[in-house]
Amino acid sequence: MLNISMLAAGHGPVDHVVPHTLHSEPLFTWQVGGPDYDNRWLNIQNGVYEFYITNHMVMTLVAAVLVILVFAWVSRRVRPVGPGLTKYQTRGRGAQLFELLCTFIRDEVARPNLKGLTDKYIYYVWTIFFFILFANILGLIPFGPILRLLTNDPGWEHWGGTATSNLGLNLVLAMASFIAIIVIGIREQGVVHFLAHFNPVGWDWKSPMIGMGLMMFVLEWMGLMIKCTVLAMRLFGTMMAGHLVIAAFIALIFDAAANGAVMGYGVGLAVLFGGVVLTLLELFICALQAFIFTFLTVLFISAGAVGEHDEEHEENPLSDESQMDVDKMIRPQDLRPVTA
Repeated sequence: MLNISMLAAGHGPVDHVVPHTLHSEPLFTWQVGGPDYDNRWLNIQNGVYEFYITNHMVMTLVAAVLVILVFAWVSRRVRPVGPGLTKYQTRGRGAQLFELLCTFIRDEVARPNLKGLTDKYIYYVWTIFFFILFANILGLIPFGPILRLLTNDPGWEHWGGTATSNLGLNLVLAMASFIAIIVIGIREQGVVHFLAHFNPVGWDWKSPMIGMGLMMFVLEWMGLMIKCTVLAMRLFGTMMAGHLVIAAFIALIFDAAANGAVMGYGVGLAVLFGGVVLTLLELFICALQAFIFTFLTVLFISAGAVGEHDEEHEENPLSDESQMDVDKMIRPQDLRPVTA
């Protein structure tokens, strides 16, 4: 039955989630090996690497540009304008929504882990969260089928797609988190104290435990690399699986239509309702996966960057700049006596 449905659809079961080239000729080629060397995963044929722009590359760029444009707009909506305390009120429900998300990530995800370092590194945390969130949600919009329907040109069919269903992009995001863990840890703790997290036994070369310490040092570094790799694999698997489930539901229509028109329409209505429910569930998963990736990244950064000197900032969650802003908001001339 699956073969019948795929034949009717004209594509394979994973055709809509794998990357597709958007032009026929490569932008450039590069000789990387002998004439017998082929690697389809790296797009190498007969020892020649061919570079194509894929739909996932385009959607990655679209998500990045959209994040920049949206928060450039939000920054203007949260900018103080007007007299009194009203000038600190964010204007517009859209800007208020993004402000709420930023506050949630800062106060509920970053601050409990990064403590006094939160305001220093919150911009990186916000960036990875909203980039993944935008890329996930954009993948739910069928840009390709819509463009093909409007233009009647099959060349538009593979435009769009979920960028985070591409393992290559997710590995780059995981590598960025891996580098952030190391750089922030060394910057805040110093090289010696940061490396001490990977070898609790110590570096006394005369100690009989130094052999175990070296083994733990290697295992801890391997564990950190595995943790970051799992970040990429989790996001990749979840986003691809969601689209495959919806595709399997749509394939049921073709299977039922092969047994009669009545059966096809009946199953089609059931699939339509189920598809709506699954799409809403997929929308929730888009936000959930962005949250999980961000939360685990913050957790890994805090393990190597937060020290005892940061505990003193935990009681006062506001940074010095934030406290100055609050002091400016509450001015004597803005206060009014309360009368009975």
